[in-house]
Amino acid sequence: MRIFVLMLLFWSFQARAFEVPRAIALGSSDFTSRTLSSACFGMDALIEGLPCNPAFTAKERRSQFQTQFFFGNNVSYVREVTRLLDGSGNPDTVEKLFSQKSSAEAEANVQASYLSENWGLQFSPYRLYYYALIRNTALPVVTLYTGQEQILAAQVASFAQENWYWGAQLRAVDRRFILSEFSLTDALASGGNQYFETKNQRALYLEPGLLYEFINKPWKPQIGLTIKNAGFVDKKYEELSTSPDWHLAGSVRPPVGLGELELGLDLRFNSYVEEFRDVPHLGFSYKLGAMQGLASYSDREYSLGFLLHFEDWNGGLTYWRKKYENLLGEQDQLQTVYLELGFII
Repeated sequence: MRIFVLMLLFWSFQARAFEVPRAIALGSSDFTSRTLSSACFGMDALIEGLPCNPAFTAKERRSQFQTQFFFGNNVSYVREVTRLLDGSGNPDTVEKLFSQKSSAEAEANVQASYLSENWGLQFSPYRLYYYALIRNTALPVVTLYTGQEQILAAQVASFAQENWYWGAQLRAVDRRFILSEFSLTDALASGGNQYFETKNQRALYLEPGLLYEFINKPWKPQIGLTIKNAGFVDKKYEELSTSPDWHLAGSVRPPVGLGELELGLDLRFNSYVEEFRDVPHLGFSYKLGAMQGLASYSDREYSLGFLLHFEDWNGGLTYWRKKYENLLGEQDQLQTVYLELGFII
């Protein structure tokens, strides 16, 4: 019976592509993306590093240099993941990494950025990500996507006529990753290293954005359009889509007695969205003094977080949860706590 179940699972793998979340495969590992999700494409609330929509770079602000350290509570996986990626892993590494027999995500990122009124630069020398979808705890079968990236991004932006802003981002990515599906018994057996062969890909993305701001309206509404992940790769992999994301996003800032409130909405369109409920993402921000509360919500995931500003330092904490249905038709979930530390000059 167990052999039959394994054969059925592997047949299912052949019937559909690997389940690699686009947010971790082609997204960003930072406090903004994990707390506001894609609602950040239309919001002023949290500009850390470069804005999600490059047109926001043209908004008036003082020049600043920023550094952020971002990581999740699963950062303990870093050592084992690094061993898999550099080829020094062994059966003990695999057994330790998947001994929890539950699905998990982990991210860590270090980045430095300089943002001026009309341009910005950002460099991430180290972005590590780990995604393991584990099915059938009795006979664990794993979808694994893990890797390291180095990222260099540059933005330019300016005003157009009336209340229009435009911007463009050029982003270069060098990624080394493992993308595989296997049963844990096969991975621990002789020859299991075949499931952990690393792949390489270099990508160059050109990501434009537009923004219109209704300056004279009391709620200060704004709306924008951003094209994300549009570009070229030197090697194509079926599981890593090269189709772009289109983000139609906006926000309003209702006047409140104390603090600053902003509500955002993003509509994300791409070739792999199967249901309309996956299109909208809501964002929320409330800032009072040195404290800022943030949240985002969509049909399958939500996040709650806060950020504390102290002089030139900031620190934040975010809880993120995602619901999904695995290949067995069972309801499952991923949840992670993320922490950020940074400073601004």
